[in-house]
Amino acid sequence: MSDVTYTFTKYPVDIGRLEFEINSSSIIITLHGITLDGTDQVNITFNGALSADSEAILNAIILNHTGEPLPIIPNIVSLDGPKDPDGRILTRQATTRDGWAYSPRSLDFYTSKYKSLYNRKHNGAGIDDGTDMGDALMKFYDTNGTELVKAENESDADFQTRLDSSCIKTFVDFEPTFDIDIYGCKLMFESAPIDRAYLWAIVAPDVPEAYGGSKAFMGGGMNLKMMLPKEIGYTDGKSSKLIRYDPVYHSGKIRLILKHSLGEKLGIQMIYEFYQQ
Repeated sequence: MSDVTYTFTKYPVDIGRLEFEINSSSIIITLHGITLDGTDQVNITFNGALSADSEAILNAIILNHTGEPLPIIPNIVSLDGPKDPDGRILTRQATTRDGWAYSPRSLDFYTSKYKSLYNRKHNGAGIDDGTDMGDALMKFYDTNGTELVKAENESDADFQTRLDSSCIKTFVDFEPTFDIDIYGCKLMFESAPIDRAYLWAIVAPDVPEAYGGSKAFMGGGMNLKMMLPKEIGYTDGKSSKLIRYDPVYHSGKIRLILKHSLGEKLGIQMIYEFYQQ
């Protein structure tokens, strides 16, 4: 699939806000980039052609775009607590805020596998009868960076066949609808990857870095090939970090990004360790 560029006449334009508006819309083709020519020409490039519906959404975004920069969001992921004169957090006996409780959350899933995400309450009789927590979802992508979405009339089996032959990247978003005081996570996978497979964890992925978002909770790419099956990988932040929920900017969203072999089904269990009020 080749890149496709859409050109508009618009002034003023703020690229950061426009990227946020497009990425927050229902357009599923991945945004490749935005450039400005002169004072009033904006070029918007996607990793493929948009459908008629998506073009209509893009036209509406351009029409309503104000050109005002996004507000800088300070401390989307903040170190909260007493600090020394240099701003370093001090060790303290209290593990979290008064009245907050330890509330770890476990998510398990298989990469490239539709409906494999397990994130349920304990109610219900059987394993699959518990109510879904509703704050986590999976996304799948092909080699062009295009999201693989189940078509309206496509069966689960046919969609899975497409994932088997096309999926090389799996996202798992966890976005609790409350503030959390996070300090670490535990990771375990079922079996060794066929080839190298890498994992990243990004906080506030919908907000550009320039505006305080896209913070690496786990950066650099963790090579899962280096871990033994059933081995627990653990990250400890040493002190808690306050992540605030925001329904507009999604500053409380944590995104796992897994790049893996074509159609590979890595069994992953991720446990986020945090406190909540």
